[in-house]
Amino acid sequence: MGCTGSKGKSNAVTAPGHDGNSKNSNNHRILPQDQHGRQVENKIDQEVRRRDDRITALQEEDRRQNEQKVKLLLLGTGESGKSTIFKQMRILYGSPLTDDDLRMYGVIVRSNIVTAIRKLCLLARQLGYERRLDEESAAATAADLSDVSGMTPREAYDQIVTYLVDNVATEPFPEIPAEQAEKDWVGKSTRAGIQANRDAQQFLQHVEAIRVLWQSATMQEV
Repeated sequence: MGCTGSKGKSNAVTAPGHDGNSKNSNNHRILPQDQHGRQVENKIDQEVRRRDDRITALQEEDRRQNEQKVKLLLLGTGESGKSTIFKQMRILYGSPLTDDDLRMYGVIVRSNIVTAIRKLCLLARQLGYERRLDEESAAATAADLSDVSGMTPREAYDQIVTYLVDNVATEPFPEIPAEQAEKDWVGKSTRAGIQANRDAQQFLQHVEAIRVLWQSATMQEV
């Protein structure tokens, strides 16, 4: 007596729809949130490609412009004229000067004049030309050839030495009249530097003394 049944065979029961050959349709279904995510990714990729294309185009344009530029290396000792050549090349072939450029150059020119008149006064003192300034001033006064400013070369020299060379003035020099300051197109330039702007301001304050001394026969000899 015993239980009858198939030997070595399994009588496993498979539930409908869960057999090994069936596929789960949920694995291939694209959910709405997945579609939105892919759309966002595509937009980001497109924007990145457009940005890369713009950068590449700009780099290519810069490369073409650089290839068209002629580069020069100016060599020479100090005060040999390198800056002068560069400025002349810019004036002839460069972009037009802006108002800011003109103001900067105006400040620098005035500063250079003040620097030059300081050196001339120091050199005149070292050479003992102060006596000649006295003689020239006396001769001009005797001949009634005083300058329109009423200032003699010696007076102009003393003013410049006191305020610009030795800086021993006990009282500040009068400020520039407001009307004159308003008409001055140069003014100040941050690009020129602090010292240059200070010299340019002093140039306006002592411009008459600088003019008188610059035109004097004694300083012409210096």
